[in-house]
Amino acid sequence: MGQQNSGFVVEIASPRLGRFQAVPQKDPDESNPEWRITVNPAAELVGSPRLRALIDRLYHHQKLLTDFDAKQILSALQCMDPTAELLLPLLTVLSNATAYPSNQLLMREFRLTNRVVEMLPDSKHWPRSTRVILLQCIANMAVASDNMEVMKHALNHIVFRLSSEDEMEVVVAMQALTNLSINIRKDQIPKFVPVIPHCLNRLWVRGEVNLNALRLLVNLSCCPDMVPFLLGNKSVSGLLRILDTDREEVLIRAVTWILCTTSAVQALNITYERIAEHNLDPFHNPSHTLYFSIYGPKGREELEAQARHLTEHSNKDVASKAQRLLETLASVPSFPTAGSHLNRL
Repeated sequence: MGQQNSGFVVEIASPRLGRFQAVPQKDPDESNPEWRITVNPAAELVGSPRLRALIDRLYHHQKLLTDFDAKQILSALQCMDPTAELLLPLLTVLSNATAYPSNQLLMREFRLTNRVVEMLPDSKHWPRSTRVILLQCIANMAVASDNMEVMKHALNHIVFRLSSEDEMEVVVAMQALTNLSINIRKDQIPKFVPVIPHCLNRLWVRGEVNLNALRLLVNLSCCPDMVPFLLGNKSVSGLLRILDTDREEVLIRAVTWILCTTSAVQALNITYERIAEHNLDPFHNPSHTLYFSIYGPKGREELEAQARHLTEHSNKDVASKAQRLLETLASVPSFPTAGSHLNRL
Protein backbone atom coordinates (compact mmCIF):
# COMPACT_ATOMS: atom_id res chain seq x y z
CA MET A 1 0.00 0.00 0.00
CA GLY A 2 1.22 3.53 0.62
CA GLN A 3 0.72 6.64 -1.47
CA GLN A 4 -0.93 6.11 -4.84
CA ASN A 5 -1.43 8.37 -7.85
CA SER A 6 -5.23 8.36 -7.44
CA GLY A 7 -7.06 10.84 -5.26
CA PHE A 8 -7.42 8.29 -2.47
CA VAL A 9 -5.14 6.22 -0.31
CA VAL A 10 -6.21 2.90 1.11
CA GLU A 11 -4.69 2.48 4.56
CA ILE A 12 -4.68 -0.75 6.48
CA ALA A 13 -5.25 -0.26 10.19
CA SER A 14 -2.10 -2.19 11.12
CA PRO A 15 0.13 -1.94 8.02
CA ARG A 16 3.14 -4.18 7.67
CA LEU A 17 4.47 -2.44 4.55
CA GLY A 18 4.79 1.22 3.67
CA ARG A 19 5.04 4.31 5.81
CA PHE A 20 1.82 5.87 7.04
CA GLN A 21 1.04 8.86 9.16
CA ALA A 22 0.05 7.90 12.69
CA VAL A 23 -3.76 8.03 12.97
CA PRO A 24 -6.19 7.01 15.72
CA GLN A 25 -7.17 3.36 15.49
CA LYS A 26 -10.79 4.19 16.35
CA ASP A 27 -13.14 6.40 14.36
CA PRO A 28 -15.81 8.40 16.18
CA ASP A 29 -18.63 6.57 14.40
CA GLU A 30 -17.13 3.10 14.18
CA SER A 31 -16.34 0.81 17.04
CA ASN A 32 -13.77 -1.46 15.37
CA PRO A 33 -12.73 -0.47 11.83
CA GLU A 34 -10.22 -2.66 10.01
CA TRP A 35 -9.58 -0.19 7.24
CA ARG A 36 -10.56 3.27 6.16
CA ILE A 37 -10.23 5.43 3.01
CA THR A 38 -8.78 8.93 3.30
CA VAL A 39 -8.26 11.63 0.71
CA ASN A 40 -4.65 12.33 -0.31
CA PRO A 41 -4.42 16.08 -1.12
CA ALA A 42 -0.95 15.67 -2.68
CA ALA A 43 -2.25 13.19 -5.24
CA GLU A 44 -4.97 15.66 -6.21
CA LEU A 45 -2.30 18.35 -6.71
CA VAL A 46 -0.20 16.36 -9.20
CA GLY A 47 -1.11 17.28 -12.77
CA SER A 48 -3.80 19.69 -11.61
CA PRO A 49 -4.35 23.22 -12.98
CA ARG A 50 -3.35 24.43 -9.50
CA LEU A 51 0.15 22.97 -9.82
CA ARG A 52 0.49 24.26 -13.37
CA ALA A 53 -0.48 27.73 -12.16
CA LEU A 54 2.10 27.51 -9.34
CA ILE A 55 4.86 26.55 -11.77
CA ASP A 56 3.91 29.31 -14.19
CA ARG A 57 3.83 31.91 -11.41
CA LEU A 58 7.23 30.91 -10.00
CA TYR A 59 8.81 30.68 -13.45
CA HIS A 60 7.59 33.97 -14.92
CA HIS A 61 6.52 36.31 -12.15
CA GLN A 62 7.53 35.43 -8.59
CA LYS A 63 11.13 34.97 -7.44
CA LEU A 64 10.70 34.35 -3.71
CA LEU A 65 8.85 31.32 -2.34
CA THR A 66 6.17 31.57 0.33
CA ASP A 67 5.55 29.00 3.05
CA PHE A 68 2.47 27.81 1.15
CA ASP A 69 4.47 27.44 -2.10
CA ALA A 70 7.08 25.32 -0.31
CA LYS A 71 4.39 23.07 1.17
CA GLN A 72 2.75 22.57 -2.21
CA ILE A 73 6.04 21.76 -3.94
CA LEU A 74 6.97 19.28 -1.21
CA SER A 75 3.56 17.58 -1.45
CA ALA A 76 3.95 17.23 -5.22
CA LEU A 77 7.51 15.87 -5.02
CA GLN A 78 6.50 13.28 -2.44
CA CYS A 79 4.05 11.53 -4.71
CA MET A 80 5.06 12.44 -8.27
CA ASP A 81 5.96 9.70 -10.70
CA PRO A 82 9.37 10.25 -12.43
CA THR A 83 7.61 10.29 -15.81
CA ALA A 84 5.05 12.88 -14.71
CA GLU A 85 4.76 15.71 -17.21
CA LEU A 86 5.13 18.44 -14.59
CA LEU A 87 8.15 17.02 -12.72
CA LEU A 88 10.71 18.61 -15.08
CA PRO A 89 9.25 22.15 -14.94
CA LEU A 90 8.71 21.82 -11.16
CA LEU A 91 12.36 20.91 -10.60
CA THR A 92 13.38 23.71 -12.95
CA VAL A 93 11.59 26.41 -10.94
CA LEU A 94 13.00 24.89 -7.75
CA SER A 95 16.52 24.99 -9.19
CA ASN A 96 16.05 28.62 -10.24
CA ALA A 97 14.71 29.52 -6.81
CA THR A 98 17.96 28.41 -5.13
CA ALA A 99 19.59 31.61 -6.43
CA TYR A 100 18.01 33.46 -3.48
CA PRO A 101 19.32 32.76 0.07
CA SER A 102 15.87 33.27 1.58
CA ASN A 103 14.53 30.51 -0.68
CA GLN A 104 17.35 28.19 0.40
CA LEU A 105 16.40 28.82 4.03
CA LEU A 106 12.74 28.10 3.33
CA MET A 107 13.62 24.90 1.47
CA ARG A 108 15.59 23.68 4.47
CA GLU A 109 12.83 24.55 6.94
CA PHE A 110 10.18 22.70 4.93
CA ARG A 111 12.53 19.77 4.15
CA LEU A 112 12.47 20.41 0.41
CA THR A 113 16.26 20.09 0.40
CA ASN A 114 15.99 16.69 2.09
CA ARG A 115 13.34 15.54 -0.37
CA VAL A 116 15.44 16.50 -3.41
CA VAL A 117 18.44 14.59 -2.02
CA GLU A 118 16.24 11.58 -1.27
CA MET A 119 15.16 11.49 -4.93
CA LEU A 120 18.74 11.29 -6.26
CA PRO A 121 19.47 7.52 -5.88
CA ASP A 122 16.49 6.41 -7.97
CA SER A 123 16.88 9.19 -10.53
CA LYS A 124 19.61 7.34 -12.46
CA HIS A 125 16.79 5.50 -14.27
CA TRP A 126 14.81 8.68 -15.04
CA PRO A 127 14.48 10.40 -18.42
CA ARG A 128 17.65 12.30 -19.23
CA SER A 129 16.33 15.89 -18.91
CA THR A 130 14.66 15.25 -15.55
CA ARG A 131 17.71 13.40 -14.26
CA VAL A 132 20.05 16.27 -15.14
CA ILE A 133 17.82 19.03 -13.73
CA LEU A 134 17.54 17.17 -10.41
CA LEU A 135 21.35 17.02 -10.27
CA GLN A 136 21.52 20.73 -11.16
CA CYS A 137 19.09 21.48 -8.35
CA ILE A 138 21.38 19.67 -5.90
CA ALA A 139 24.44 21.48 -7.29
CA ASN A 140 22.70 24.80 -6.66
CA MET A 141 21.54 23.78 -3.18
CA ALA A 142 25.13 22.85 -2.34
CA VAL A 143 26.12 26.52 -2.66
CA ALA A 144 24.50 27.15 0.75
CA SER A 145 26.93 26.05 3.47
CA ASP A 146 24.03 25.35 5.83
CA ASN A 147 22.93 22.55 3.49
CA MET A 148 26.16 20.55 3.84
CA GLU A 149 24.83 18.21 6.50
CA VAL A 150 22.00 17.16 4.18
CA MET A 151 24.15 17.17 1.03
CA LYS A 152 26.64 14.67 2.45
CA HIS A 153 24.09 11.92 1.79
CA ALA A 154 24.21 12.76 -1.92
CA LEU A 155 28.01 12.67 -2.27
CA ASN A 156 28.48 9.02 -3.31
CA HIS A 157 25.67 9.23 -5.84
CA ILE A 158 27.10 12.40 -7.40
CA VAL A 159 30.56 10.83 -7.71
CA PHE A 160 28.91 7.85 -9.45
CA ARG A 161 27.46 10.23 -12.08
CA LEU A 162 31.00 11.15 -13.20
CA SER A 163 31.02 7.79 -15.01
CA SER A 164 27.92 8.70 -17.02
CA GLU A 165 28.10 8.60 -20.81
CA ASP A 166 26.04 11.79 -20.91
CA GLU A 167 28.45 14.74 -21.07
CA MET A 168 25.95 17.21 -19.61
CA GLU A 169 25.33 14.96 -16.61
CA VAL A 170 29.09 14.77 -15.99
CA VAL A 171 29.43 18.57 -16.21
CA VAL A 172 26.63 19.14 -13.69
CA ALA A 173 28.06 16.45 -11.38
CA MET A 174 31.41 18.31 -11.44
CA GLN A 175 29.63 21.56 -10.59
CA ALA A 176 27.92 19.87 -7.65
CA LEU A 177 31.20 18.36 -6.40
CA THR A 178 32.94 21.73 -6.75
CA ASN A 179 30.34 23.30 -4.47
CA LEU A 180 30.58 20.39 -2.03
CA SER A 181 34.40 20.50 -1.85
CA ILE A 182 34.76 24.05 -0.54
CA ASN A 183 35.77 22.68 2.86
CA ILE A 184 36.58 18.97 2.74
CA ARG A 185 36.62 17.28 6.14
CA LYS A 186 39.14 14.57 6.87
CA ASP A 187 36.44 11.89 7.08
CA GLN A 188 35.22 12.90 3.59
CA ILE A 189 38.58 12.37 1.86
CA PRO A 190 37.90 8.70 0.91
CA LYS A 191 34.71 9.82 -0.83
CA PHE A 192 36.52 12.48 -2.87
CA VAL A 193 39.54 10.35 -3.85
CA PRO A 194 37.66 8.60 -6.73
CA VAL A 195 36.92 12.04 -8.18
CA ILE A 196 40.59 12.75 -8.97
CA PRO A 197 41.11 10.49 -12.04
CA HIS A 198 37.86 11.77 -13.57
CA CYS A 199 39.11 15.36 -13.24
CA LEU A 200 42.53 14.58 -14.71
CA ASN A 201 41.07 12.56 -17.59
CA ARG A 202 38.79 15.48 -18.46
CA LEU A 203 41.31 18.26 -17.90
CA TRP A 204 41.73 18.56 -21.65
CA VAL A 205 38.63 18.41 -23.85
CA ARG A 206 39.10 18.75 -27.61
CA GLY A 207 42.40 20.58 -27.10
CA GLU A 208 40.97 23.09 -24.61
CA VAL A 209 41.30 23.19 -20.82
CA ASN A 210 38.09 22.01 -19.15
CA LEU A 211 37.25 24.77 -16.69
CA ASN A 212 34.86 22.53 -14.71
CA ALA A 213 37.57 19.94 -14.08
CA LEU A 214 40.10 22.65 -13.21
CA ARG A 215 37.79 24.33 -10.69
CA LEU A 216 37.29 21.02 -8.92
CA LEU A 217 41.03 20.28 -8.91
CA VAL A 218 41.65 23.67 -7.25
CA ASN A 219 39.25 22.82 -4.44
CA LEU A 220 40.73 19.35 -3.97
CA SER A 221 44.26 20.76 -3.73
CA CYS A 222 43.13 23.28 -1.11
CA CYS A 223 42.73 20.31 1.24
CA PRO A 224 46.38 19.42 2.07
CA ASP A 225 45.53 15.85 3.09
CA MET A 226 44.08 15.26 -0.39
CA VAL A 227 47.33 16.23 -2.14
CA PRO A 228 49.23 12.90 -1.68
CA PHE A 229 46.29 11.09 -3.34
CA LEU A 230 46.26 13.69 -6.10
CA LEU A 231 49.98 13.42 -6.82
CA GLY A 232 49.88 9.62 -6.87
CA ASN A 233 47.43 9.60 -9.78
CA LYS A 234 48.37 8.98 -13.38
CA SER A 235 49.59 12.15 -15.04
CA VAL A 236 48.14 13.93 -18.04
CA SER A 237 50.01 14.44 -21.29
CA GLY A 238 51.13 18.05 -21.66
CA LEU A 239 49.99 18.88 -18.13
CA LEU A 240 51.86 22.17 -17.71
CA ARG A 241 50.48 23.56 -20.97
CA ILE A 242 47.54 24.70 -18.84
CA LEU A 243 49.82 27.61 -17.84
CA ASP A 244 50.28 28.60 -21.49
CA THR A 245 46.92 30.17 -22.27
CA ASP A 246 45.42 33.56 -23.11
CA ARG A 247 42.22 32.78 -21.18
CA GLU A 248 42.64 34.52 -17.84
CA GLU A 249 39.81 32.56 -16.18
CA VAL A 250 41.80 29.39 -16.96
CA LEU A 251 45.21 30.85 -16.16
CA ILE A 252 44.32 32.15 -12.68
CA ARG A 253 42.87 28.77 -11.71
CA ALA A 254 45.79 26.84 -13.23
CA VAL A 255 48.34 28.89 -11.26
CA THR A 256 46.21 28.58 -8.11
CA TRP A 257 46.00 24.79 -8.49
CA ILE A 258 49.77 24.34 -8.92
CA LEU A 259 50.47 26.82 -6.09
CA CYS A 260 48.08 25.11 -3.63
CA THR A 261 49.51 21.71 -4.51
CA THR A 262 53.12 22.94 -4.12
CA SER A 263 52.32 24.66 -0.83
CA ALA A 264 50.99 21.34 0.55
CA VAL A 265 54.09 19.52 -0.71
CA GLN A 266 56.27 22.04 1.12
CA ALA A 267 54.22 22.17 4.32
CA LEU A 268 53.82 18.39 4.67
CA ASN A 269 57.32 17.56 3.40
CA ILE A 270 55.83 15.35 0.71
CA THR A 271 58.34 13.29 -1.25
CA TYR A 272 57.75 10.49 -3.73
CA GLU A 273 58.21 7.97 -0.90
CA ARG A 274 55.21 9.55 0.81
CA ILE A 275 52.95 9.24 -2.21
CA ALA A 276 54.30 5.92 -3.54
CA GLU A 277 51.47 3.96 -1.89
CA HIS A 278 48.98 6.01 -3.90
CA ASN A 279 50.72 5.37 -7.24
CA LEU A 280 47.98 3.92 -9.47
CA ASP A 281 50.38 2.72 -12.19
CA PRO A 282 50.26 -1.14 -12.40
CA PHE A 283 54.06 -1.27 -12.25
CA HIS A 284 54.37 1.61 -9.76
CA ASN A 285 56.54 3.56 -12.16
CA PRO A 286 57.23 6.95 -10.50
CA SER A 287 57.55 8.70 -13.88
CA HIS A 288 53.87 8.04 -14.63
CA THR A 289 52.63 10.02 -11.62
CA LEU A 290 51.38 13.57 -11.43
CA TYR A 291 54.12 14.15 -8.84
CA PHE A 292 56.81 13.38 -11.40
CA SER A 293 55.16 15.51 -14.11
CA ILE A 294 55.28 18.56 -11.83
CA TYR A 295 58.36 18.01 -9.66
CA GLY A 296 60.47 15.64 -11.76
CA PRO A 297 63.60 17.15 -13.40
CA LYS A 298 61.99 18.07 -16.73
CA GLY A 299 58.62 19.09 -15.29
CA ARG A 300 60.19 21.26 -12.60
CA GLU A 301 62.41 23.04 -15.10
CA GLU A 302 59.39 23.78 -17.31
CA LEU A 303 57.30 24.88 -14.32
CA GLU A 304 59.97 27.29 -13.09
CA ALA A 305 60.33 28.80 -16.56
CA GLN A 306 56.55 29.24 -16.88
CA ALA A 307 56.30 30.77 -13.41
CA ARG A 308 59.13 33.25 -14.08
CA HIS A 309 57.38 34.32 -17.27
CA LEU A 310 54.05 34.76 -15.45
CA THR A 311 55.56 37.01 -12.76
CA GLU A 312 55.42 39.76 -15.41
CA HIS A 313 51.79 39.08 -16.36
CA SER A 314 49.47 42.08 -16.64
CA ASN A 315 47.00 40.43 -14.23
CA LYS A 316 48.39 41.28 -10.79
CA ASP A 317 46.76 38.23 -9.18
CA VAL A 318 48.43 35.91 -11.70
CA ALA A 319 51.79 37.65 -11.30
CA SER A 320 51.61 37.54 -7.49
CA LYS A 321 50.72 33.86 -7.38
CA ALA A 322 53.44 33.01 -9.91
CA GLN A 323 56.01 34.76 -7.66
CA ARG A 324 54.76 32.84 -4.61
CA LEU A 325 54.97 29.63 -6.64
CA LEU A 326 58.64 30.27 -7.45
CA GLU A 327 59.42 31.00 -3.79
CA THR A 328 57.59 27.86 -2.61
CA LEU A 329 59.25 25.67 -5.26
CA ALA A 330 62.66 26.72 -3.92
CA SER A 331 61.81 24.90 -0.66
CA VAL A 332 60.70 21.67 -2.37
CA PRO A 333 63.52 19.08 -2.65
CA SER A 334 64.48 18.05 -6.17
CA PHE A 335 63.20 14.72 -7.42
CA PRO A 336 66.05 12.15 -7.17
CA THR A 337 67.42 11.32 -10.60
CA ALA A 338 68.11 7.77 -11.78
CA GLY A 339 71.30 6.45 -10.23
CA SER A 340 71.52 9.28 -7.70
CA HIS A 341 71.71 6.71 -4.91
CA LEU A 342 75.01 5.49 -6.43
CA ASN A 343 76.53 8.94 -6.00
CA ARG A 344 76.13 8.60 -2.26
CA LEU A 345 78.23 5.42 -2.14
